Amino acid sequence: MGCHKNYQGSSKMKITLVQPSMKVGRREFYGVAPPLGLCYIAAVLERSGHKVNIIDGMIEGSTHYEDNFRRIGMPVAGLASRIHDSDPDIIGISCMYSFMWEDVSRLSAILKDIMPDTLQVLGGFHPSALPEYSLENSSADCVIVGEGEETFRELADFYSGSAHFSDIPGMAFKNNGSIVLNPPRPHIRNLDSIPFPARHLIRMEKYIQTGKAPGSQKNRRFTTMLTSRGCPNNCVFCSIKTVWGQKWRPRSPENVVNEIEELVDRYRIKEIHFIDDNISLDKKRMADICELIIGRDLDISWTTPNGVAVNTLDRELLYKMKRSGCYQLAFGIESGNEHVLRRIIRKPISLSRTREVIRYAKDAGIWTHGFFVIGFPGETWEMIKDTLGFARDSGLDSAFFSIATPFPGTELYKLMFGEGMELDDFSKLRNMDAVTGTGNFTREEIVDIQRRLIRDFYMFRFRKEIRPDSILHRLKNIRSVSDFRFLTGKFSRLAGIW
Repeated sequence: MGCHKNYQGSSKMKITLVQPSMKVGRREFYGVAPPLGLCYIAAVLERSGHKVNIIDGMIEGSTHYEDNFRRIGMPVAGLASRIHDSDPDIIGISCMYSFMWEDVSRLSAILKDIMPDTLQVLGGFHPSALPEYSLENSSADCVIVGEGEETFRELADFYSGSAHFSDIPGMAFKNNGSIVLNPPRPHIRNLDSIPFPARHLIRMEKYIQTGKAPGSQKNRRFTTMLTSRGCPNNCVFCSIKTVWGQKWRPRSPENVVNEIEELVDRYRIKEIHFIDDNISLDKKRMADICELIIGRDLDISWTTPNGVAVNTLDRELLYKMKRSGCYQLAFGIESGNEHVLRRIIRKPISLSRTREVIRYAKDAGIWTHGFFVIGFPGETWEMIKDTLGFARDSGLDSAFFSIATPFPGTELYKLMFGEGMELDDFSKLRNMDAVTGTGNFTREEIVDIQRRLIRDFYMFRFRKEIRPDSILHRLKNIRSVSDFRFLTGKFSRLAGIW
């Protein structure tokens, strides 16, 4: 092992969990939200008797510009100082996005220099996809691969003298100059067994105040929740399986709504953003969640910013979702071309069914947003035009067109870079930029096409929205001040895009 402290026999560890700040492009939108992954791990560690501290670099400090990027939160050196002051026995650093890797590796090096005997643990999507690379290119001692709660608990218990690193599944670690990759850990089957996220360890009020963004939410007092993990689909660009796996695992409706009730009572939350990857896969569970929200008279609004699968929805369910407070749904449509959907992305949805679901949602009074992806290897201009045409003609209220990004752990990464190869600069992995050309287009052409699609879509929407019948329809759906605020914020924000 690469660490030097010996805590054999100690009953409790002091653990600091860290989310670094991030650098984003000037055209990129990233909101600030509680680090739920760290809060879940903290809750399990606390239940095991360990003392936990969470430092979120994104909520500390202020937004400023570095080179051609906008940094959200505290610079790396300041964050390292805060971690040092917390005097932990173990440091856990999250790296959720690959473009954060440069900062994470730099933070790791600084911490090892000023705290050489403190155990460093990396986790998140990037280290889970590339555990050996992450250890070889950082000063960290070990990586948690995949779901973090039970692995981190056992890791902390090792320092308490009850286990050995080689006995802990779901981990990679340095051992006398070599790297050991343990067998994978089975995913947690009963998510109800996990405590609610340890939000008492973070400054919830600051997230509520900082997270405001016109058009992104209806009520100002909002927060995020996760009601399920995993997704049975195998989209070529999706990296969620590196942590959550492909087997969909839901929490029970009662457990979900109990957490909502706690958020309403303790933090006066008025709106929930469900960040599941496939929240409505089980229609009955989704309907039961809605019924419980209505039955307990929780009076919340809610939305799905990460998207829902259109093939899981029908008219009856959408109307029930609306009655329970749903006001906006994002649909992961990805492409308006059947060949791209079936042969390249491998997403099992029907475009005709998607049009139906969009119409049902709009009839129910739900704002509809579509996610689309362009720039895949083999994709032609005609295929991309099909995507723009579908986005315009399907009736979507808004849409976003991202560029296919080969995140580590995805089939797209293997397709673009091959087995055993690593990208030399992970900061390029952003959905507003192209990593490389595709054969049909250069990198620069893909970026230009993306900008053109965004501009053309919103110019089309603007022409439709200023028609008298559209204005009347929008006005008829305004039921409250928050409805009006959401719509005006949405249109002002969208106007800024083009």
